[in-house]
Amino acid sequence: YSKVNYILATHADADHIQGLINVAKNFKIDTALIGSESPKDADFREFADMLKRKNVQSTILTSGDTFEIGGVKIEVISPISEINGQNDSSNNNSIVLRLIFGSKEFLLTGDIEKETEEYLLQNSALLESDIVKVAHHGSRTSSTKEFINATKAEYAIIPVGRKSRFGHPHKEVVERWIESGAKVLTTGERGTVTISTDGKNLEVQTFIK
Repeated sequence: YSKVNYILATHADADHIQGLINVAKNFKIDTALIGSESPKDADFREFADMLKRKNVQSTILTSGDTFEIGGVKIEVISPISEINGQNDSSNNNSIVLRLIFGSKEFLLTGDIEKETEEYLLQNSALLESDIVKVAHHGSRTSSTKEFINATKAEYAIIPVGRKSRFGHPHKEVVERWIESGAKVLTTGERGTVTISTDGKNLEVQTFIK
């Protein structure tokens, strides 16, 4: 029987939550991690209803939470309780995680935009990471120069379609990441990007070489 230990709903946008509805429907799930409840959003209601029907435990994450899975320390650095629920854009309420294993650090940014990036820069040390999942598919609403420089990333991974109707990733965003010294990989060009680490070294593989 197929089982998933954790699913993570970064925020309520359809492109981030609809797939999880099918996962919750077809797999046994131990725990669902969410950043904020969005009962007015139809997709979120459907997701929440599915979790309830399957008796899946839900845990709401907020800035400052930490936990460990399989020896990996996970720090929740957003959503920030002071602004959560007060922002017009659900993107800015995305869960942002930093994963730490040995000396290697990964930053997963959801779809945050420049407003949340600015807030997170108040504690910029939490942003330093070897790998960054670039926010909002490389949209120009995110990846400010200050935020990029604070991450000091070796790799910037942009999840995006081969042809985005929104124009993602935007050229100036890619250029900013390259200028910071990061190697940029987009899933639209390289397919699935797989990153492995033993806590000391990184191994990066792409489906398309």
